Amino acid sequence: MKNIKFNLITSIIIFMSILLSSCTTYQTNLKKENIKNINNLKKGKSCSHNIFGGFSIPYLGDTAIRINGDESVISAIKNGKIKEIYAVDKLKKNYILYSKRCSIIYGK
Repeated sequence: MKNIKFNLITSIIIFMSILLSSCTTYQTNLKKENIKNINNLKKGKSCSHNIFGGFSIPYLGDTAIRINGDESVISAIKNGKIKEIYAVDKLKKNYILYSKRCSIIYGK
């Protein structure tokens, strides 16, 4: 009986560790400009939430199915009311069954 409980608890811990593990990717593309007043920059952010986005299948590509949101750069520009772009960041958080992808724009 003790062995069955130990195996069950161990299995649950391993399953939850795999399910909750994540991989985060952050990419920045900074425009080569002289930014003297970096604190005055506006920030626009646009994110999408997806299921099955934590992995990709070779030759087929991304497996993400969008639940809601829009991760486009255009949406981030509109959300931040930005007219001049200085930097574009891409953020991806991948879990096994869920992923969040964001475009972050900095500018004036």
